[in-house]
Amino acid sequence: MDWSIVEQYLPLYQKAFFLTLHIAVWGILGSFLLGLIVSVIRHYRVPVFSQLATAYIELSRNTPLLIQLFFLYFGLPRIGIVLSSEVCATVGLIFLGGSYMAESFRSGLEAVSQTQHEIGLAIGLTPFQVFRYVVLPQATAVALPSFSANVIFLIKKLLSSQQLPLLTLCTSPRT
Repeated sequence: MDWSIVEQYLPLYQKAFFLTLHIAVWGILGSFLLGLIVSVIRHYRVPVFSQLATAYIELSRNTPLLIQLFFLYFGLPRIGIVLSSEVCATVGLIFLGGSYMAESFRSGLEAVSQTQHEIGLAIGLTPFQVFRYVVLPQATAVALPSFSANVIFLIKKLLSSQQLPLLTLCTSPRT
């Protein structure tokens, strides 16, 4: 075996590993944040925003990631928004993962008894404090198994985004 070839291409593999790690970390963190926001909107049934959140979840979960990435990579340049393949991969991962995380958060929020809310308010906490100190820790503990499953799912889906640079070789320019 000729080890000089391995030595020659090892820096490229290292660069690809750290790029993938970078996209995964930002995608997963963004998914957690977006999922928390969407689940709170749905759980507390905020008028109009609750319907928008439901539509977002249905759209995101019922379209394949590759189609979402095609839209980001080839559709947005048609209206003047050009994103790099790394940014498209991160945004696509956040868009898809946010809907799955929202459902996980929502299931955790619904598992917390209404009595917990009432007790928190009765001892003088504000509604935000009740959410932060009483509801959210319990909801997170309940939803932790589904969070970990969603993280594994997102890492697997990240492989779909690796096809974006290849697409530029096979298609016309994105102008």
